[in-house]
Amino acid sequence: MSLTKFVGLLAGSTLTLTGVSYGAVEANNDTAAQINDLKAEIAALKAQQGEQWLTEQRADAIRGVVQDVLADSSTRSSFQQAGATAGYNNGFFLSSADGNYSLKINALEQVRFVWNNTYSSKVDGPNGSDANQWGFENRRTQAFFSGNVVDPTWKYLVGMAYDSQTDPYVQTAGSFQLLYANISKSFGNGFSVSVGQMNVPWTVESQLFNAGSTQMGDYSIFEYTFGAGQQVGALAMYEQDMWRVKGGWFNVVQNANLAGGTINAWNSADNQSIALAGRAEFKVAGTWEQFSKESSFKGEEFGLLVGGGVIWQNGRAQNTANTYNANPVGITVDAQAKFGGFNLIGQFVWQDGYPNGAAINTNDVYGLNVQGGAFLTDDLEVFGAWCYSDTTDTNNFLQIGTNWYFAKNNVKATVMGIIPMNGAAANDPSLRGFEGGVGLTSGPNADNNFSLVCQLQVMF
Repeated sequence: MSLTKFVGLLAGSTLTLTGVSYGAVEANNDTAAQINDLKAEIAALKAQQGEQWLTEQRADAIRGVVQDVLADSSTRSSFQQAGATAGYNNGFFLSSADGNYSLKINALEQVRFVWNNTYSSKVDGPNGSDANQWGFENRRTQAFFSGNVVDPTWKYLVGMAYDSQTDPYVQTAGSFQLLYANISKSFGNGFSVSVGQMNVPWTVESQLFNAGSTQMGDYSIFEYTFGAGQQVGALAMYEQDMWRVKGGWFNVVQNANLAGGTINAWNSADNQSIALAGRAEFKVAGTWEQFSKESSFKGEEFGLLVGGGVIWQNGRAQNTANTYNANPVGITVDAQAKFGGFNLIGQFVWQDGYPNGAAINTNDVYGLNVQGGAFLTDDLEVFGAWCYSDTTDTNNFLQIGTNWYFAKNNVKATVMGIIPMNGAAANDPSLRGFEGGVGLTSGPNADNNFSLVCQLQVMF
């Protein structure tokens, strides 16, 4: 073989091997890229499977914990017994699961504007005559706590009140004070006994829980005049479907409220021999719930209730104050009718030994009250009341007004006018105001001509 051919063959082989080598390297590069792609896909799949596995594992663990807790709680009766219910039902309440312990919270708020027009001869402080007076007042702020303990037959009631003026049930103005504080025990079949501070059973409005249940947004002048208010004592009640009777023994009846005495009048100087009060009611038609308020809303069924009360007190001669050695005895008779949008109330009282300030009226006195209201619409009511009292105070009063109910007694606005009709005596031309907080100016020179009360009430 010639040198030229050998060189040519070597060069061709070299080129061939170079091409083969280059092709192998290129093939190897493609394979590596595919392998890398597969590795990336596998890594992604592993990551997805790993996250899914962790999620399923976590869910299984949580289910296991919940099942263990439920299994353990089913063996613990104390957890079941500790269950409680809460909500609103005529007040905010909290009750244990078995119903043996409960708490209910209620409140009453009344804010009003009062304008008094008097004769120009009225003297008002150092500035002399002032025929017109007006202003805003926080009339009542009251809170109540009630419920039962141990079992549903043991009930309690505690109430606190702030009143800008006194009334038959709050004797001190301008400060928070105890309103209710009593414990009741039910013995079944409608019989119960209560001890503590409570309303004295006597008149129609003594059966109302507070002033928020009254028709006029405040107690009637009849109640201001003859009401027995509240006292500390013991009370027994027997209630059936058609009738109920209440009777109690108290520290003092009626005259402590009217003469500025204390509600807990019991000490070595001022102590009654005995002070009794009672009331009986017969329900001809309707429900007892209807008569827990004075107004009769449209759509309610017909209701008729007749009742009467008795007070009797035997004072002791050693009592230094006239208000505590009095021996008042009195009776009331009354009737209430509700017609589903219209109501009527009639009351009469006779009493001997009526207390009047620091003195005792030794003559017989009597009084009467006629009151009613009618709904013009579902939410708008007009009302009126006439009271006559045979006492030494102004004895003829007229109250007229209207109520706008936003949510029945829970939210209502009242506009009321109070008109004293005559003086206490024929030779007394002045229209003396009634001392008690119904909107009239009080005091010996309070010659009221007319009083206007505009009040907003919220109660729950």
